[in-house]
Amino acid sequence: MASNTQHVVLGGTGVVGRETAAALSAEHLTVLSVSRSGAPSASGDSRAADLLDAAAVAEALAGATVAYLTVGVPYTVKAWRTQWPVIVKNTIDGCLASGSRLVYFDNVYAYGIPPQPMTESSPIRPCSRKGEVRASLLRMLDAAQEKGLVYTVARSADFYGPGAATSVFNTFVLDRIRDGKEPIWLFDARQPHSMTYTPDIGRALAVLGTDRRAWGRTWHLPTAPALTGEEYIALASGSSRFRTMSATTMRIGALVNGGAREALEMAYQYTRPYLLDSFLFERTFGIAPTPYAEAIRPLALVR
Repeated sequence: MASNTQHVVLGGTGVVGRETAAALSAEHLTVLSVSRSGAPSASGDSRAADLLDAAAVAEALAGATVAYLTVGVPYTVKAWRTQWPVIVKNTIDGCLASGSRLVYFDNVYAYGIPPQPMTESSPIRPCSRKGEVRASLLRMLDAAQEKGLVYTVARSADFYGPGAATSVFNTFVLDRIRDGKEPIWLFDARQPHSMTYTPDIGRALAVLGTDRRAWGRTWHLPTAPALTGEEYIALASGSSRFRTMSATTMRIGALVNGGAREALEMAYQYTRPYLLDSFLFERTFGIAPTPYAEAIRPLALVR
């Protein structure tokens, strides 16, 4: 290894993993990108490993100083219930065996009906099946702390950004605008809705893995003040024209479409204000989020 410090990104080919590896590499750190495919990484070495395989995870983390769990799991309750606990257990065991710290990339589902705004001290009160899975993973991490695991939780709001193929905003707004179609917003475009830019996520995760002040705490990643759906669409398209996916339409679609069924239980995030407060991270590390106006418009113009 080029350094005594090895940063291992689990899920390195996903959008958050790629941004994290790039941010770490920009700081001239030794990075290993781990994915099922082992696809080459522009930001360091790469390795193939199935995160559902305990031995493969342990091997990938051997010699690691910091592990970043950024992997994505298919967006179904069944996959979340069966795969996430195995992945997190394997990661915990691999970190304990190697003595590495863990940066765990999380979402806000475990908060449930969002308080206004969501802060790092908001209670864990899931109101969805996926939120219950996320809360159970936090309990696993907490239990592992008693065995010596040092972990940091990093939460973002719904994310968007270059190459973010699983982002709702990318799919229903940016991709449609680039294809000459009318953008779509889910449920209520008048509600403010926080979104986190993926390059900001990568830079923030790199900070959390390298700055001692971050260790062992929960952080909300830099997220600009929320706009409404109408305002986001106007930034992206320069127009006020869009369609709304109503709850009724979604319920009808859920009868025949698995994706709609999976999304329906998360509708509460779009029918009321959804506000993520990242002031603590910004104040502590002196890092501000990228303004929406700066990030969104270029994404709507370039495929």
